[in-house]
Amino acid sequence: MTSVIRKVFNNFSSGLADFKNRYKLPEEFHSSQELKIMHISDTPESIYSHIYKMLNYSQPDVIIHTGDLVDNLKLEDAGSEIIPLYQKKSAEFISNLEKLTSARIIYVPGNHDDISIIKDNTKRSEVVVEGTIIELDGVKIGLAHYPENLPQKADINLFGHNKKSEFESKNKYLNGILNINYLLLPSKTDYKVNYPWTVDQGRQYKSFNMI
Repeated sequence: MTSVIRKVFNNFSSGLADFKNRYKLPEEFHSSQELKIMHISDTPESIYSHIYKMLNYSQPDVIIHTGDLVDNLKLEDAGSEIIPLYQKKSAEFISNLEKLTSARIIYVPGNHDDISIIKDNTKRSEVVVEGTIIELDGVKIGLAHYPENLPQKADINLFGHNKKSEFESKNKYLNGILNINYLLLPSKTDYKVNYPWTVDQGRQYKSFNMI
């Protein structure tokens, strides 16, 4: 092995080890025979590469995105002038996810999404509306972008949009804007992995409480 190749290999190995240490999931998750769920939300394009790495690392069976696929592009605020760019970036993201994994992929469009564009760019992914309940391994999963639009009587609720959301309930409420959520089903065991610290900058938040 030449010195150049050895250096590249060592740098790659070091970077991979650092990534796994920083965004580590416990061995019990990796070795589990249960259904593995990955939940993300409000994703600016600056963290796409991180999501792809986490996808490869965690190998989920189902990926659920609860809205705002290109969260650095604020469709609700900016209007039609950024739609072509949103269409391009969201299409790339959707395509990459479908190529990188055989997992089932489910999107719940958010307030900065265009549902027709998402549907046009999916080949095998599913697009559902807020308030939908899906059942995975006998567990009812409630889906929404806005927490107030979550359905009733779900065992686990997945959402995004608002960092301030709090619930008093025996059921699980997992906010995908705060971190990447992982679930094992049917046990309902959940794990949280941080986004990169630059995520809110990518979302163009002026403060940590902004939505």
